[in-house]
Amino acid sequence: MATTRETVERFYAELVNGRNFDLLDELLTPDAVNHGPTDEPAREAVVGADKIVRAAFSDAVLHVDDMLIDGDKAAVRWTITGTHDGAFHGTPPTGKAIRVHATVVLGLREGRIAELWPQIDFHGLISQVTGA
Repeated sequence: MATTRETVERFYAELVNGRNFDLLDELLTPDAVNHGPTDEPAREAVVGADKIVRAAFSDAVLHVDDMLIDGDKAAVRWTITGTHDGAFHGTPPTGKAIRVHATVVLGLREGRIAELWPQIDFHGLISQVTGA
């Protein structure tokens, strides 16, 4: 069984940045939950977020800034960088560079991610895209 660190590192490097969605079954439990704004299943949240991000910021890259591990929990602080080259929430492409910060707490069960609690700076992202 993979360690918490190994699973979380693979989640961000191979699944999120590498867009290898074949790893969903290996890295997430079947009942994994995303405790974000909609509390949707984590699988749908991960794939849905990728579609939104890639449509608006096709060169987006997630950089893991910090990772803290405590048993079967992980706290990850990350930054996404990219270029606003597609429509995002009704705003046409601006060509602006974006930098978005987030902190995500992950709960694991038997070596796989079972819960995600994301706190993403959406206000900062909207401000960068719209200039407001």
